[in-house]
Amino acid sequence: MPNATDSRQPGGHAQVDQRQVARIARSAALSVYGVTDVVGARWYQRLADVLGFGSHGVSVRTAPALEVALNVELAAGVPRDSVLSNVADAVRYTVQRDAGRPIDALTVTVDGR
Repeated sequence: MPNATDSRQPGGHAQVDQRQVARIARSAALSVYGVTDVVGARWYQRLADVLGFGSHGVSVRTAPALEVALNVELAAGVPRDSVLSNVADAVRYTVQRDAGRPIDALTVTVDGR
């Protein structure tokens, strides 16, 4: 029986805030060597980021499953596949550690392509 301090949902997953997960995922992606920025894929998303009310290249859905989509810019000359693998690993690990809930679906795209 859940009590007032229990943050678990009936499905067995901890409640998470979309903004919290987005901040954690963005920070984890930026910490990977070769990633220069996490940005919106479309011009209007980038404009919203500049104006301060955009998603900063991270999209999160928490119900029914935790789904995260990132759009990253890579530095020139870095091996794309290994950097994307490192981003995926870093984001999955950091969100699990900090938010307490594993990512069910993760999508990482490079500069909108």
